[in-house]
Amino acid sequence: MAIDLTRKICLITGADEGIGFGVVKGFLARGAQVAAGMLQPEKFGARAAPAFVVKMDVTQTDQVNAAVAAVIAKFGRIDVLINNAGIYPRCPADEITFEKWQQVRDINLDGTWRCCEAVIPHLKRQGGGVILNTGSITVRMGMAELAHYEATKGGILGLTRGLARDLGKYGIRANCLHLGAVLTEGEARLGIEPKAQLERLNSRQCLPGRLTPETIEPTYAFFASDDSGDITGQSLTVDRGWVHD
Repeated sequence: MAIDLTRKICLITGADEGIGFGVVKGFLARGAQVAAGMLQPEKFGARAAPAFVVKMDVTQTDQVNAAVAAVIAKFGRIDVLINNAGIYPRCPADEITFEKWQQVRDINLDGTWRCCEAVIPHLKRQGGGVILNTGSITVRMGMAELAHYEATKGGILGLTRGLARDLGKYGIRANCLHLGAVLTEGEARLGIEPKAQLERLNSRQCLPGRLTPETIEPTYAFFASDDSGDITGQSLTVDRGWVHD
C-alpha cells in the first residue's frame, strides 16, 4: 500500500535541487502540504509548484525563523521537518583551513540545528511531530577528502539521538537517514564522470545501479508518516548495500 501523507504539513530544506527537490515532488504526490525551503527561490521556485516556497539560507538564523513563521502562518502548523540542506566540497584533510571547516559546519551541522531550534517550539505546542535528518554513510566508512563533511554528519547523528531522547515526552520523533552516493546535479558540478562513478559503485554495492532522489524518497516518506510511529532515535542506511555489518 502506498505511503499516504495526506494532511501532513512538511517543511523540507535544501529543496532547490537534488535530494530535497526530489522529496518535495514525491511528498506532493503523496498528498502532503509541502513548504520548500530554498536558497535560491527566484531561480528554482517555479518548478516546485504547487509547494509553498520560502527563502531559507540555513546559515542565517533570522531567515530560518522568518521562513518557519511564514509556514506556520500559511498552514497553521508543521508536522514534519526534513533537514536536507548541505554541502560536500572535497578537500584533503591536511589542506582544510579553519574557514573551509567552518563553512561546511555552518551549513550542514549548525544549519540543521537552526532549523530544529526554530521548529521544535511549534512541535511541542501542537503535541508532536517528526524531525528527519540527512546523514551519510561516510560517517561509518571514512572517505578521502571529506573529513570536514564527515565530522558534520557525525554531529548530525549525535544530535538526532539527543533530540529523540529529550523530545520523546512531547510526542516528537527524530531519526536520521545515512545515504550513499545519490545521483544529483551536485555530482556534475564536482566533475564526477557518470559512467566511471557507476562502475566504481557497482564494484562496491550489493545492488548495482544508482541511488536517485526518486528512489530514496519513499524512505523519507515512511519516516515522515504515521507508519513509523514507533521509531525514534534511529539511523537507517540507504546505500544499495555499499556499507553493511
